[in-house]
Amino acid sequence: MVQNDTHCTRGKSKQRHRWFLGLVAPCLFTAASVVQADDATCSTCHVKQHAELGKSVHAQLQCLECHGGAAKYDLDAGTIHALTNPDLTQKGEPRFDHGTDFRGKPKRADIPKACGTCHANVERMNPYGLRTDQLARYWTSNHGKALKNDGELRVAVCTDCHGVHTILSGKDPNASTYPTHIPDLCGKCHGNKELMSDFDLPSEIVDEYKESVHGKLLLEQGDTGAPTCVTCHGNHSAMPPGFATVGAVCGQCHQAAAENFQSSVHATAQGFKGCVQCHGGGEKHYFHYIERITNPSGVMIERYEHLLKTQPSPTPEEVTETIHPAPKDIIMRAISSCTDCHDDLADDENLKKLFYLLDKIQAAERDYVKTANRLDQVSKGVLLVEAEQFKFQDAKTQLIELAPLQHTLDNDKVSAKVADLTKVCDEVNSELDVAERGLQARHQALWPIWVFAVLFSIALYAKFKQLKHRYVKPLPDGVSKWG
Repeated sequence: MVQNDTHCTRGKSKQRHRWFLGLVAPCLFTAASVVQADDATCSTCHVKQHAELGKSVHAQLQCLECHGGAAKYDLDAGTIHALTNPDLTQKGEPRFDHGTDFRGKPKRADIPKACGTCHANVERMNPYGLRTDQLARYWTSNHGKALKNDGELRVAVCTDCHGVHTILSGKDPNASTYPTHIPDLCGKCHGNKELMSDFDLPSEIVDEYKESVHGKLLLEQGDTGAPTCVTCHGNHSAMPPGFATVGAVCGQCHQAAAENFQSSVHATAQGFKGCVQCHGGGEKHYFHYIERITNPSGVMIERYEHLLKTQPSPTPEEVTETIHPAPKDIIMRAISSCTDCHDDLADDENLKKLFYLLDKIQAAERDYVKTANRLDQVSKGVLLVEAEQFKFQDAKTQLIELAPLQHTLDNDKVSAKVADLTKVCDEVNSELDVAERGLQARHQALWPIWVFAVLFSIALYAKFKQLKHRYVKPLPDGVSKWG
């Protein structure tokens, strides 16, 4: 009987709970809707985009600055649920009215102007120290011209390079515009063979760059100071430098070479392509396969030391082939383009002069590495060669100056610089000769002293034996010297 009463009591309790929930739940739902209405902003529905924006340099911007619309929307929880439910939104329902001020996603052709609303505004950009001419520069680029004049939508616009919502500073290693990412960023279009063929442009240039001395410095050694695509072509005002100005572009870094080239016969030659005529990789390349034509002095010295371990007495040709084979190889690859002006290369006196110039430089390089190796070997002995090492630094300076000087194509100037380099090497070698002869003389002077010391030791031992025999008597048998 007690159990039945307990069961009855529990049943009545459940009924009261159901009645209470039925009465209160609508009130709670309404309250939740009111709270949700106060919080309904763009981020309420566009969670992913809001998170991306929060990580970008534009984190302080409001969505409406780019897309228009209102700061807040009066939405209930049901509507929000419907708007953020993938099953419903995929079917196109429900549709939300963002208001008459809503601009939505900018059309691709309008993106540069939309970004320029702020980035071309001096007052807006001044506190951040950002340039305000980037939009104007973009319209001067081949990208901008094709977009504005031809309506070509496949060209690069701001969001292709900088991103849409996750826009990071170019100093951030994660940014698409960070130097090490630039080749792949430009390569998205310029490495696309199908796309480039429509514009009659080569798609090999990005791969050429990656194999060049610049690309290897950037991508393999992580040297962010190495030239990237934008260093030579510009970023917002991107366009290929013409052959008339390519020297000025290269001269931004290679100043000494550019200055010396201006005094060469090629500087005023009609049809000469400037730096890339020789350094651009030669036939079947597109002027981006830039090779290192001058090895650092330290690299040449290391290669020579390694050669001596396998070849104690190498020939001059073997030394050159080991320490610095690039110059003639590069020139030979560029020879085909020389025929644009030089008819008969076999009998052309100018080409003979060029190779004579290279021979002089290579002879100087051989003198340098041999002297450096000898100086290093001597310094590991007993001789002090600080003075010679200090003087040899002048040879390194002459060698560094010799590299850009060859761009003059002036044999007299190159020969004079080679003579200066050779003179320093000869002086260092002469001083080492004197030091080694002095050391050898000191070694020879020690021989009489060593002979005297040995003879004197023998005489002392003989005298000791004589005195021992005369004055030291043996003990009687059975008597210990220890008592």
